[in-house]
Amino acid sequence: MKFLHRPNLERIHKQDAWKTSAYAFVPYQTNFGELCGFADDVVQAAQGFGMHPHQNMEITTIMVHGKQQHKDNLGNEGYIDEHSVQTMSAGSGIMHSEFNASATESFHSYQIWVYPKQMNVKPRHEKFSYSSEQKLNRVLLAISPDGRFGSASTNQDAFFSLTELENDRSIEYKMNLPQNGVYIHCTKGKIKIDNFILTNGDALGVYAASAFKIEALENSQLVFVEVPMHRGINV
Repeated sequence: MKFLHRPNLERIHKQDAWKTSAYAFVPYQTNFGELCGFADDVVQAAQGFGMHPHQNMEITTIMVHGKQQHKDNLGNEGYIDEHSVQTMSAGSGIMHSEFNASATESFHSYQIWVYPKQMNVKPRHEKFSYSSEQKLNRVLLAISPDGRFGSASTNQDAFFSLTELENDRSIEYKMNLPQNGVYIHCTKGKIKIDNFILTNGDALGVYAASAFKIEALENSQLVFVEVPMHRGINV
């Protein structure tokens, strides 16, 4: 079993007029396997990103709290909140916008970029919704290559999962594909994996492993991004 430890302070932290961000990777420059972007954003009320283009990238948005409005040039329009995950295959090209749906409160989100398996596919958009109970003390699959178990689907052999662990509880994470690695981001709380302790904003990449144990040292929330490791690691 091998590890890539990414403490919160090693991320790229930026403060703009309307958002606070921390970046774990820079697309086309750094990566953990096929994972090349992990933006941790807090966006102020009624602010966001206007209509802008993407191409040949798998883009997933996970809401920690708050509500985001999505629109794109395919006619998709809707909202995602802390009980939903949005995934988008930019493929041959798509235009979209993302705004805070609240006029009074900020939102906290993760936008995660993964390189696609096939290039120039037809652009598409999908949402996975869940309840808090579904991820309590278990690994809840939200996105997969084939939409298994009701998850949303993505154009890559990648698996996105969520969990909320109660203090003193432990779970085992099993790789969905044998050659994959998984990047675990600690949203809040405190956990232990092998000899590593993760707290708010810390992350750990685990690869060359089939399974491993996660122990909660306090109530904790985690995001798992499991990806092929063809590109290796560049940080």
